[in-house]
Amino acid sequence: TRLPAPILGANLCIALFLALKCQALQLRRIRGEYFLLTHQNFMEKLPDKFIIRIVTYSYGEVLCKGFYMKQFVFALILFVLALPFVSAAEYDRILNDMNTIVSGSSAYAQMMDIGKNDQSNTIYGLRLENTAVATEAKPNHLVVGVHHGNERSSADVAIAFAKKVVAVYKNPGDANYQKFSGCVFYVVPVLNIGGFNANSRYERNKSGSSVDPNRDYPDVCVHNTYFQLASINNLAQFVERYNIVGSVTIHGYIGTFTYPWGIYTDNTKTQDHDFYNSLGVNSVKANNYRTGTHTDVIYPASGSYEDWAYANFGTWTMLLELANSPNIDKDANCLVIYFSLLPKDRSSKHQHTGHCTSTRGDSESRP
Repeated sequence: TRLPAPILGANLCIALFLALKCQALQLRRIRGEYFLLTHQNFMEKLPDKFIIRIVTYSYGEVLCKGFYMKQFVFALILFVLALPFVSAAEYDRILNDMNTIVSGSSAYAQMMDIGKNDQSNTIYGLRLENTAVATEAKPNHLVVGVHHGNERSSADVAIAFAKKVVAVYKNPGDANYQKFSGCVFYVVPVLNIGGFNANSRYERNKSGSSVDPNRDYPDVCVHNTYFQLASINNLAQFVERYNIVGSVTIHGYIGTFTYPWGIYTDNTKTQDHDFYNSLGVNSVKANNYRTGTHTDVIYPASGSYEDWAYANFGTWTMLLELANSPNIDKDANCLVIYFSLLPKDRSSKHQHTGHCTSTRGDSESRP
């Protein structure tokens, strides 16, 4: 069983304290109690409230039981080795948020998952539906946070959006009640679990190589290597299997809400440009972000989710780039407006009609 981060952290602090107590020491257990024995033969009983056993929840080993810590460096190594496990509490925080939503609104929210990543961690999400309103063929929508692990606020916006959807379901008087009750929402707050815990943009694949998750999709123009990550492959299959109609990925930190095309093309406007522009202009009334195509407002990129899902399936995709120090509530409201304006069906005019200007990949690219 995994130790809570505060207890593990307290154990590590104790280890550092013991290392600094003297140059060489021995920890002995005498009649069920722990004593500190120094090189001066001074024996000191340790307080019962201290959990002296330092247990890593990766191996479950007792690391501190009747051994010598002669150097401060040894304790420091223990501390460094345990840091990844302490940081794992970041994803635990999001899991707790999701569980809180489900426990408080089980009639509208259920836990779901899209599969496992390359480290065999399950990628969890929420399924949101107002089952009290029965309509035929409800469209499925998808919100995804944390493609890039260092864009942590994207998970918080995804959670905030999920709460707002549930609030709409509970209020028949809400302006979006009928619209949202006729839809099913899937919210995956953290796609890149390893990067999220490590505060790293990248995610490691099965061979241990670092991959940029939002460059791991098939590209319209660039002949790229794709689906190197299990998380990305699973998400792609989910989009296809559940016939996702509308989707937003959340990133940071520029302060934009953009739409296709973001590929290397001589014509950045899709055949749906006017409708996309209307979606963007109305949605950013909530947060005053800039809007436009990915390429025109930010930079072109190859292998990104937003262009892939739109080009392949006609999924109405947009990319929410949070501002630095974002207003979580306003950004979640931006998503509420966006999904309230979507049609029930995917686009039928999603084919790329321009000419590709590069087949080599990114030089300068968006987040």
